[in-house]
Amino acid sequence: MRQFARSACCLPVVAVAIQLAAVGCGSSSSGTPGTAGTGGGGTTGGGTGQAGGAGTGSGTAGTSATAGTTGQGGAAGSAATGSAGSADAGAGTACTIGAFPAADPSMPGPFATVTENNVGPAAGVGADGGAAPMFTLFRPMDLKQGGLCHPVITWGNGTGSTPNLYRALLNHLASHGFVVIASNSPQVSQGDPPPMLAGVTWVLEQNADPSSVMYQRIDTTHIGATGHSQGGFATTAAAGDARITTIAPLCGAQNQKNLHGPAMLFCGGMDTTVPCSTIMNAYNGITNQPVMLASYLAADHANWITFGGSTVKPVEVTTTAWMRVHLMGDTALRGRFYGPSCTLCQDTAWTVMRKMMDQ
Repeated sequence: MRQFARSACCLPVVAVAIQLAAVGCGSSSSGTPGTAGTGGGGTTGGGTGQAGGAGTGSGTAGTSATAGTTGQGGAAGSAATGSAGSADAGAGTACTIGAFPAADPSMPGPFATVTENNVGPAAGVGADGGAAPMFTLFRPMDLKQGGLCHPVITWGNGTGSTPNLYRALLNHLASHGFVVIASNSPQVSQGDPPPMLAGVTWVLEQNADPSSVMYQRIDTTHIGATGHSQGGFATTAAAGDARITTIAPLCGAQNQKNLHGPAMLFCGGMDTTVPCSTIMNAYNGITNQPVMLASYLAADHANWITFGGSTVKPVEVTTTAWMRVHLMGDTALRGRFYGPSCTLCQDTAWTVMRKMMDQ
């Protein structure tokens, strides 16, 4: 497993497409700066103080206040010039790459979440071969909470589907601290660059952009990929990119000999659309990284998905646990997958095969 330090062409598969209402994301509006207090929500601190009232605008660096105090939401200040302040606690301080506190993957994580629709670049193909769509972003609302850098997960939809179908899982991952970039394309195996990789590139660009809410909040060294059906095949294709450090394709996988980290290949014991024998071919082809083939015996191609509600199902819990182990350093969950008596290996609801995972 990676040490923390400072500092799958895809086979199209017909899947159920369910259109859910898109949830828009709000945007904050800036107002008039407080005249002596520094503006709340600013990126670098308050401006020259003068006697006057409250404001809500973003502050810019400048000469500043002997009597002024840091404005929370543009609090009023008193007069005069003095030293520059800081607009938000932690503003301008980069996050720290490190292990996250242990958490129960079956329960929502400690982060309130926000969903942002139609963000990022246009990538891939749209419905019926139309214009390339953008992305849906699922992320923690407060990316500064806890001070740790947030790992990235790139998601791929099943054929004809959108991220709305998988909202429960993707929001659950965001509640645990992951930044999840999900292509809106219903054909994620198509496009140059592939949508799942274009999403990763965009998130990393946001991490380097001082105007982005994700500025210096992303763990660029721990990036995972997962997806369903066609998105599972696209996941294993994307895994050839050196930035992808672990994968967990669901009900779809193709041969990928150029992995850059461990893989969990999931299949459903009742799946006749992409049967476990197909996933077994991908499993047999992996020889250079730890790999698990995990079959949930009661699952078919889609009944493992949580359609509405917030209580995720066993396959989604297992995917969350896998990503926490490999992207967040959650050693408390490692025994579910690794070691001679791994928990999943002993669970009669699952059939598990593994390579290079005895330790």
